[in-house]
Amino acid sequence: MRVYRFDDPSEESLDPRPPRGRARRVLVILAIVAVVLAIPSAAVLYLGRDTGSAIPPGTEIDGVPVGGMTVKQARTVIRAHGRAMIARGLVFVIGSNRFQIDPKVIKLRPNVAAAVAAAEAEVDFVGRVRARLGYTATRAIPLTYLCNSAAFTRATLPVRQAASIAPQSARVDITETGAYVVTRAVNGQLPNVAEMRAAVEDIGRAGPEIPVATRVVRPQIVTAVAEQAVRDARSFVATRHFVSLKEDTRVVPTSVVKRAAGFTQTTKTVRFRIGRGVLQGFFSRMYGKSERPARDAVFVTNASGKARIIAGRNGRGVDVETLARTWEKTPDLKIAPITVGVREPALTTEEARNLGVKEIVGQYFTPYNGGARVWNIKRAAEILDQFIIRAGATFSLNDALGERTLQRGFVEAPMIGENNVLKNALGGGVSQVATTTFNAAFFSGLKLIAHTPHSFWIPRYPKGREATISWGDPQLIFENNWEAPIVILTHTNDVGLTVQFLSDPLGRKVVAIEGEPYSFSKAKIIRERDPTLAPGEAKVDQVKGADGFHIKYGRRVYKDDKLIAQEMWHWRYAPENGIIRVGPKPPAQGGGGGAPSDGGAGAPTTGGATPDGADESTVPASGT
Repeated sequence: MRVYRFDDPSEESLDPRPPRGRARRVLVILAIVAVVLAIPSAAVLYLGRDTGSAIPPGTEIDGVPVGGMTVKQARTVIRAHGRAMIARGLVFVIGSNRFQIDPKVIKLRPNVAAAVAAAEAEVDFVGRVRARLGYTATRAIPLTYLCNSAAFTRATLPVRQAASIAPQSARVDITETGAYVVTRAVNGQLPNVAEMRAAVEDIGRAGPEIPVATRVVRPQIVTAVAEQAVRDARSFVATRHFVSLKEDTRVVPTSVVKRAAGFTQTTKTVRFRIGRGVLQGFFSRMYGKSERPARDAVFVTNASGKARIIAGRNGRGVDVETLARTWEKTPDLKIAPITVGVREPALTTEEARNLGVKEIVGQYFTPYNGGARVWNIKRAAEILDQFIIRAGATFSLNDALGERTLQRGFVEAPMIGENNVLKNALGGGVSQVATTTFNAAFFSGLKLIAHTPHSFWIPRYPKGREATISWGDPQLIFENNWEAPIVILTHTNDVGLTVQFLSDPLGRKVVAIEGEPYSFSKAKIIRERDPTLAPGEAKVDQVKGADGFHIKYGRRVYKDDKLIAQEMWHWRYAPENGIIRVGPKPPAQGGGGGAPSDGGAGAPTTGGATPDGADESTVPASGT
């Protein structure tokens, strides 16, 4: 029998680890692999590092290469480039007009910081690696410009004015022959300010010459609206109209229809409108026996200044308003029914009582000396009488009186014109109504918005505390800033004008502040040679009046003894120079006598009439 012998395993043979030589080989291999992998990774990390001090290669700002530069270097280069662009100038072009703007005035400068920051920040890790390996693409960064907004607005005002054309609304005019003429609407234009500003901010690409972009502005009233109004008017005139009252049917004469046809035009529209007054006159003649005019409630005052109401009264007559509206809606309506009924006054007694007017809160009187100007003063006072200013409402004397025309009862009279010279004009003298009304508002404590004293002082008015108006400008405007309405009363007689403001007192009190004149300038006589006059003849165009001076004036306004407003104004009066026109020098007389020199002691100073309405003193009363 065969016997096998097994020896005990040695300790070394039981160890699971490989032999030492093999382990070393594994470690070496792993180390080599790690090194091989680490080298490119490190290279990528190195290439993609952000140094924070250089602009990536291939970068351009406004076409200027800045790649590889430091931020500081890039800013220096781009700042110089931007200044060079600005140095080319800035010109806005509108058609054939060119407007040069000084870049310094608007503080035009390149926005260097923003451009360089954009160039520096736009590249990521991968982009930096590609750039350092040479795989670069040009990066274009724009350069914008900055300017001062307020200075830009001021400097471009002439440009914007030249580019602005106001639109013209269509309108309808009636010729002397009764024909209707339509003036077609015309578009306007305005500059596109946003595009102007954007072009300046991009002047590097827009160039030194910038065409001004404009936008169309449509008129409020288009031609089609005016043409429709004319079609309605023509249809109304072409139709033979009848009116029926119960069983009574009558024809409306063609002459009445033509006179009644008209138009009303506002800033927003123009439309066919039938004149109520023409129809009222026609029906009053037709049904006069059954008609009675309405009477408005009116305010008067007693001796103690308390307000009293004279009751209004209803009238009776044809309902013209309803008839006119019917025809305006259907101009070719042949038979229209009419009714006779009650006509309420414009201001009823109840409405007058509800105003809560109690007494005079402010009044003023100014004298006059006669002449054509007094006619205008009385006509304006007539229009203004019983005018109501609601609480919180703004009052314009020009709006209240309307345009001064012959058709509205005004005549020519002297007024102060250009260069402080009196001239004749329609409505001359109405400024006395303005001064009197201004002082009534002044002492009523109302908020004074706009007033302009006369160019030279007229002694019948307080110094500074007076006002002149003209159609358009200057204006007299104030606000009823009290919690009660104002009723204006006017009174004229042979000596002057009084304006009263009625309201609820509400504890109001006004104290005037009257300054003393200073910085005087003497009035003088100005002689002007006029070859149209005879030799030695003289004409007085303007009598020498008051000297010029400066004045300060104001007021304190109280409510229940509490000061609520203190105001001061300043005005400079020009001297009222006398103006005399003189003819040529007379020929030399025999016996050695010489002709008096122009302006000398022998110069004629009489022979011309003083202006219409001049005071007995040397100060004319006309035109104010």
